[in-house]
Amino acid sequence: MMEIVQIIDYDSMGSDWLNIAVGTAPFADIIWLRIKNRPVELVYAEAKRLKDALPEHRLILSEREEIAAILGYYGVQLGVNTWKEGIDTSLATGYSAHSVDEIIDNKATYYMLSPIFHTQKDYEVRPLGVQDVSGLGKDIYALGGIGTLNVSQLKGKGYKGVAGISFYREIKTLRDIVREL
Repeated sequence: MMEIVQIIDYDSMGSDWLNIAVGTAPFADIIWLRIKNRPVELVYAEAKRLKDALPEHRLILSEREEIAAILGYYGVQLGVNTWKEGIDTSLATGYSAHSVDEIIDNKATYYMLSPIFHTQKDYEVRPLGVQDVSGLGKDIYALGGIGTLNVSQLKGKGYKGVAGISFYREIKTLRDIVREL
């Protein structure tokens, strides 16, 4: 069964972000707090609020491995501009990739490959399409434009799971579909 990663986007979800995280936790295997370009004090305070609300859940924090480690998070999500060797080994390290080539030589614990399908952005987005990643031997989550109408296209393609910001709108149905894959 594929896993579900609910991305909690601090900027787009506004003051409701914590309620969304708590509401989706029973259906999501991992909650990723995507909070970027904010003062370290704010990131720490909000990451702590999430950890206090969901102390037993697998939690991921964007970019701030030192905060993730201090708070006992499961992992930290990094990208091309924040990736570095020597991350705290107690954390699972995620890498945001935009091509399979970026994954091949990278030594992260897991990968978010995006965008798989079209997703609405303020800039041009070129979907990668469904790619078979089963031969890579790595834990890869599909991200971008995924929902109840297209998640079944990922069946048998080697993905460990799916990730998305808008999952909270249909997470119960999505969980039911993913259980069948």
